[in-house]
Amino acid sequence: MDDGNMRHGCLILLSWVLLGSPPATEAAPPAHHLIPRAQTQQFEIAYQVNEEAVPLRAVELWYTFDKGQSWHNYGRDEDNISPMSFTAAQDGLCGLYFVLHNEAGVSGPRPTPDTQPHLWVFIDYTLPIAQLHPPQVIQRPGGRTVVQLRWTAIDAHLTTRPIDLAYRGLPDGAWMDLREHLPNSGRYDWNIPAELSGEVMIRLTVHDRGGHQARTVTSAVAVRTGTPADDKAVDADNEGAVGAKDSAPHRVPTVKEAQRARKLLRKSRWHQLRDEHELAAARLREALTLDPQLPDALVQLGMSMYALGEYAAAAKAQELALQQVPADREALEALAKTLVALKRYDAAEAKLLTIVEHRPHDVEAWLHLGDVAIYRGDEVGARGYYTNAATLRPKATDVVARAQARLDDLSALSRRYRQAPAP
Repeated sequence: MDDGNMRHGCLILLSWVLLGSPPATEAAPPAHHLIPRAQTQQFEIAYQVNEEAVPLRAVELWYTFDKGQSWHNYGRDEDNISPMSFTAAQDGLCGLYFVLHNEAGVSGPRPTPDTQPHLWVFIDYTLPIAQLHPPQVIQRPGGRTVVQLRWTAIDAHLTTRPIDLAYRGLPDGAWMDLREHLPNSGRYDWNIPAELSGEVMIRLTVHDRGGHQARTVTSAVAVRTGTPADDKAVDADNEGAVGAKDSAPHRVPTVKEAQRARKLLRKSRWHQLRDEHELAAARLREALTLDPQLPDALVQLGMSMYALGEYAAAAKAQELALQQVPADREALEALAKTLVALKRYDAAEAKLLTIVEHRPHDVEAWLHLGDVAIYRGDEVGARGYYTNAATLRPKATDVVARAQARLDDLSALSRRYRQAPAP
């Protein structure tokens, strides 16, 4: 545990005299760097008790993922002998609390919202998703060369500045740091040093709070320091790029990897149907590690992140899916819903309008457009959208009924959402 992380087979040591210990008064975690980290879903917790308290009749474990606002009974240690195995239901900051039983009674009452956990642990067993998009090489007047780097990094628990960039000259140069600890802005413009020419590879590393790293690299990207006639951007992934060859940033998955990714996608949907979105997200991240160019998995990951309240991560996944399939209805609708949760109503309306542009009789999309107009306080626009939803496909009786109900109660509906709360 030198690096603060706990991998498979390691123990979390709980040095605590449980029976007879005074209760804490506030469930406040320590600073993040002082909290142990678990990089696996299952690990063991060692506990200590007073010698005079043995033999134990039961060792009961409780846990919280919302800083003690609610506690859940995990169960009892089967043999009442340290350590006890624990399997986390999700990623995130987890508080653990023991209630021990012996002939004299119990170590304390069951935990309540003001109970301090015996141990905090930050659990993160899923790798980030790292996508490095095709670089663009731009020749500036005066001989300057700029490489525009664009990426997408998705994870529920990224560090504050999770991005490292590096490069190496081909064919056999060593990796050199380009920039470290960048914010996850998705973009960085690299001014090529005058002495650097030829071909390079670029590497993106993404860090999360659990200590995981995800990496991806480009193939060869040609840079030069000539003086071109204009500032035209050159896509280094195109055949006509300056000296570029085979510079697609993503390798093609093997047949087995693609099959495995599809299987994980199906399994994630099974978890989603049961509202097991933490498990669904884990399966989807695994699928995308095998096949990053799987738009269905990105859409579903966005949906699970939305269900978990991770709206920014949901939007990133859905936007990445739309880069691959720009007119995909499911991705557009899912992203619109996420943008509403983020109160980005204009952007949500734009995505829904893209749907009806391609599918003019999509009454469900027209209904959602009406709802977005309500959140924006645009009663006139909402009336027009709801009218389309109620009239364009009379056989869609469920949507027609919902749209008509909104039209009948439009003034009251508009007043209710005048402050534009997220649904």
